[in-house]
Amino acid sequence: KQQLLENAISENKALESQIRNVDYLLNKTTESVTRQTNNWSNEKIWLQTQTSKSIKDLQTCKAVLTAAKTDNGQSITDTSSNKPVSKTFCGFEDSKRCGYVAESGSHWTWQSSMYSSTTGPKQDHTYGTPNGHYMMLNSQGAASSSKTTHTSRIDSPQFKTSSAGYCIKFWYNLHGQDIKFLKVYAKVNGGLGYPVFTKTGNVDSDWHQAQISLDNEYTSHPFQIVFESATNAYYTNHYSSGGYHHIYSLDKSNTAIDDVTVFNTSCSHLSQSSHGSHVRQNGSDTSYYSFHAKPLSWNEAKTACRREDSQSSLVSINSQGEQDYLVRTIKNDEDLANIASLGFYTGGNDEKTEHNFVWTDNGAPVTFTNWHPGQPNNVGGDQDCLLLQYPDTNFEWGDVGCSEKHPYICEYHN
Repeated sequence: KQQLLENAISENKALESQIRNVDYLLNKTTESVTRQTNNWSNEKIWLQTQTSKSIKDLQTCKAVLTAAKTDNGQSITDTSSNKPVSKTFCGFEDSKRCGYVAESGSHWTWQSSMYSSTTGPKQDHTYGTPNGHYMMLNSQGAASSSKTTHTSRIDSPQFKTSSAGYCIKFWYNLHGQDIKFLKVYAKVNGGLGYPVFTKTGNVDSDWHQAQISLDNEYTSHPFQIVFESATNAYYTNHYSSGGYHHIYSLDKSNTAIDDVTVFNTSCSHLSQSSHGSHVRQNGSDTSYYSFHAKPLSWNEAKTACRREDSQSSLVSINSQGEQDYLVRTIKNDEDLANIASLGFYTGGNDEKTEHNFVWTDNGAPVTFTNWHPGQPNNVGGDQDCLLLQYPDTNFEWGDVGCSEKHPYICEYHN
């Protein structure tokens, strides 16, 4: 009996050992299966991410191809000849200044509003920010010790002849009690002739647009545009604290220009299509819209709109009627409908004050809204730009990062 008991105990221990081995193998198998499952799950997530990225890339490619077909610059037509019109735009954002050159002894400078000045523009016209650039005649910089008028000129590159004339549009800022004038000339064969535009005295701190039409008496020859301004600023030397210091007089003035657009036809012959091919009449107000398929960042889109016309900007949506008009236009255009999932940039932005969206064409607050449920949500803390984002719900709005690239809509108000 004792022997049988010992044998049973021994067999039981052997069985327990086998059970432990089986448990160990089961645990190892479970761990392996779990690892493999996790690997498969991670691979699935990676594939889903790559697929989503590929779909977005394909949508972007489609948008670029659509843009190549429909968006090679805004279509502008000379109404007298029905021929295409070319245009040249300069926002002075490049240090090369589009080839504009200050004449010898002149004091026009390439400037931004980050420069401290009591009378210069507080922001440029192209971007509407202190970081943007323009050309400026700073009276203090032009001052000398002699009490005489100091005239400064800046010349454009040369423009080709055109029997249809030329149209010149630009924005100017004349600010300060000591402002004298801003004049514009068409320089032909090296001679200035009489000015084709003159503005005198202190206007205000805002930017204002000017338009000049040149007939073929000017444009039958190659010519340049010349901007001229002047100051009576001077300084006297005063000795104090062991050295001489300048004391300025008549120096409260700055003249600035920005966003010069030149068309090779007269202003009266520019077609309305230069402002946008889609027209909406609302009472006495007429708006022109242009839809652009090529994806750009918000700031790039803003600049592109300004290049269409110095009075164009990213669209501002101020009513349900305007929202509905834009949605209908997109849905009724096959090319635009094909890229609808990318959304369309508008001029709405809350960069300055979070959750206080404004329209950048005039700084007015966004009062009419059409946000998608849960929007705006500022995911990541850097979603400051308003996008027509949700095509399945008639392009309800969402906020996105301004560096994202999307198609966009420009608007020109008559």
